[in-house]
Amino acid sequence: MKVLFICTANVCRSPLAEGYLKHLLFSNPIPGLEVESAGVMALSGNSAFECAAETAVLSGFDISRHKSRPLTPALAQQSDRILCMETWQAGTVMDIGPLIASRTALLGSFHPAKGRLFQIPDPREFTVPCTLEVFSLIKHSVEGLYQKLRLQM
Repeated sequence: MKVLFICTANVCRSPLAEGYLKHLLFSNPIPGLEVESAGVMALSGNSAFECAAETAVLSGFDISRHKSRPLTPALAQQSDRILCMETWQAGTVMDIGPLIASRTALLGSFHPAKGRLFQIPDPREFTVPCTLEVFSLIKHSVEGLYQKLRLQM
């Protein structure tokens, strides 16, 4: 199974989600689970924002080697679960086709204290304190997703 995290530019939220799920999988693997990320408006090859990389380090994992990439129809078609940060991104992904739409959801819908339409916003400012606040939402959502995936596989 391939999980694909989506945000806008693939330099902050989706790399944090990808990195954190990989971190969880390192200590307690789910056989056959692959994790990637992309952005609906991403350019290829950009590093994660410094605030995201530092947030990852402070949270116990590393995204320093991350390079951004744009979402493509082929990447979406190869993914079993596509998890977006915001509804407009999910709409962009769903426009690729009906099969893709059925695999697309909001990552925030896995947050234990939020509803199924919960959106994870970009940090208000791209500083470490603001990014840590957003990462808290990502962290709880990824942990909810991880628990669900463990039950399914």
